[in-house]
Amino acid sequence: MVCTTAAAISVSLLPLACSKQYDLLEDSGEVKAVFNADAFAPDDNLTRTVLDGTEFIWAADDTVGIYPNSGSQIFFEMTQGAGTGSAVFDGGGWAFRNGARYYSYYPFIADFHLDRTQIPVSFKGQHQNGLSSLEHFGQFDYMYADAASVKDGVITFNYHHLGCVIRVTATLEPGTYRQLTITAPTGAFVQKGFFDLTSANTAIQSTESGRELTVVLDNFTVSAKQEVRIYLMSAPVALSGKEITVSILDSEKKQYDCRKTPSKDYAAAGIYGLTCSTWTAVPQSVGIAIDDWDDGGHYSGGAE
Repeated sequence: MVCTTAAAISVSLLPLACSKQYDLLEDSGEVKAVFNADAFAPDDNLTRTVLDGTEFIWAADDTVGIYPNSGSQIFFEMTQGAGTGSAVFDGGGWAFRNGARYYSYYPFIADFHLDRTQIPVSFKGQHQNGLSSLEHFGQFDYMYADAASVKDGVITFNYHHLGCVIRVTATLEPGTYRQLTITAPTGAFVQKGFFDLTSANTAIQSTESGRELTVVLDNFTVSAKQEVRIYLMSAPVALSGKEITVSILDSEKKQYDCRKTPSKDYAAAGIYGLTCSTWTAVPQSVGIAIDDWDDGGHYSGGAE
């Protein structure tokens, strides 16, 4: 059944006859699993009344991975509650053993031999579909849950965000826009990495870093001058006191820049705002080069 508490999910799991592969089962009857996801914490310049729904919302294809004490992971796929903070996940009949500890993460990676200490992350390939859309968050909103055990017939997974949200509030002239990138003076942004689900201090560890964080803009046409919001997910990043460049590219391959200097570092589970009311046109000869434009290419280079 579905809990009435926001951002909580209840699942009734029926015990199977036997399974030694996952070491999950015990003839203990029905067990309720509750899944809670933290809300993002706003920066001082933002308030909860202007977050545009950036609290975590479950989508129809959301799936979580769960590891027992030993053995391979299993997955729970949502079956009810899309678009809400409360949903039902279907574990395919799995039950949880009393006395065992379980680890969980989101989004699920379909590799049943995946090392729980090496859960991969990537912030490449972000796409925003439409003005001020949040639909692209899910696959980049990496979360882990505290290790949990059954207590009084209930197991509770409390999920924490490993990344942060960067919200660019941009005033744009009429036109169609294709990409936005944020460029730092050094390789500040995590491109790829991993996290250890069993660590006492779970955090994203970088294996590949770069100066840029990019989101491709799909169906992004501004009909009249207006303020829009563009969202990117990032690993925590140290930007305090560093001048960064926000660059947007239109369908005619013209680049416009906005320079900002954040006053703080961007921490996990936070939402941070950048406001670009005015833009400077950049000559194409010195602007950002585009690779594979017709295939939804990517930025290289950028202003110092």
